[in-house]
Amino acid sequence: MAVGEFFMVIAVISAILLIFLGFKYPRGGWDWPHDRAKTFRMVISGILFFIIMGLIYWITRYWDYPVSGKGIVYLAVIVFLILFVLGIVFPRGRRA
Repeated sequence: MAVGEFFMVIAVISAILLIFLGFKYPRGGWDWPHDRAKTFRMVISGILFFIIMGLIYWITRYWDYPVSGKGIVYLAVIVFLILFVLGIVFPRGRRA
């Protein structure tokens, strides 16, 4: 995957996220339940997510690992994506 393709994937993921937020909060700021500090933390977490994805892409693209090393990196990517989705679905954790 070229660098341009990687940024295209980031653009598609961002568009899907914005569409999701648009459907969930159709009136924008009036429906948004979070204050500025929490919104800032969520935006910074999203930016950090893309930075980590970029670093993982860069490492797998330009560093030569043995086959088992690449498997571990791919496993780490999958686990990170699962944790990211769980963080969106359960932002406050699972409380009984």
